[in-house]
Amino acid sequence: MQMPTPIILDCDPGIDDFIAIMMILAAPERFSLLGITVSGGNVPINFTAQNALKACELAERRDVKVYAGCPAPLLRPLVLEEGVHGVEGLKYVNLPTPKMLLQSTHAVDFLIDTLLNYPQKVTLATTGPLTNVALAIVREPRILDNIEEIVTMGGSMCLGNITPAAEYNFYADPEAAHILFTSGKKITAVSIDVTHQALTTSEWMEKLAKMGNPAASAVSAMVQGVHEYDTQNFETAGGALHDPCVIAYFLDPSLFKGTDVHVEIDTSHGVTRGRSTIDRWGKRGLTPNAHVFNEFNASGFFDLLTDLLFRYKRL
Repeated sequence: MQMPTPIILDCDPGIDDFIAIMMILAAPERFSLLGITVSGGNVPINFTAQNALKACELAERRDVKVYAGCPAPLLRPLVLEEGVHGVEGLKYVNLPTPKMLLQSTHAVDFLIDTLLNYPQKVTLATTGPLTNVALAIVREPRILDNIEEIVTMGGSMCLGNITPAAEYNFYADPEAAHILFTSGKKITAVSIDVTHQALTTSEWMEKLAKMGNPAASAVSAMVQGVHEYDTQNFETAGGALHDPCVIAYFLDPSLFKGTDVHVEIDTSHGVTRGRSTIDRWGKRGLTPNAHVFNEFNASGFFDLLTDLLFRYKRL
């Protein structure tokens, strides 16, 4: 019998991070969630932290520990995504103020202590700017030895979604992304080449709304904001659910196909800031430092996500 995977989620909720949390908590047989660390990102850290707590309470998992970390990138001002997520991060949804409290330990201290001392290797999932993780690596590089795998949502082989060149998470803190990809630890990257295939539909949102459980109803309402923003700004057929793809990979790797490549992050201050140069064909002759996905079974993804949200009906 497969034992649950010890995992830490580093995120910046945000609508799609919120859904990623709900996915993890819906599958306790697959994940042993050691903690959630949050940073500033989609919205300021006071909101990202509260949204993580709200997700735990909606899932009736008040045992989960949430740690607030870096409020802003290592070297740059915080760039928000309020147009997508709303001012507080969960557009169109007004969940109760959480009764759960944040842990007093800083997220970076929690990452270092847990990754140094946990008796098994730990999997690290990241769905926001990489500030917390990068700072932990700089302060204590030995943590890399006890990480089983790092799976990050970020980067693009083609166009960006925050600028023509860059995906949001890498753009928000390119120095942090650079630290991760030069750490010597091979990274698994879920790029927007994949996540832009995970597009919502009106039919799917209606299906969630009719499930009759608070979790699915909340997700149905909040993804309406992503659906509207992306269809209006990117001329897509729906809204891209970026961060849930990371959790879907752990649950069903067969949904994804990719290749080993060398990735370099642009830390300049010009128009290409945050760009991930993905050497798909090995033209530079550099050793691969990442496995990047570029093919995706979107239908299978939505079946998986729907099944996980349906589980909350039994709460």
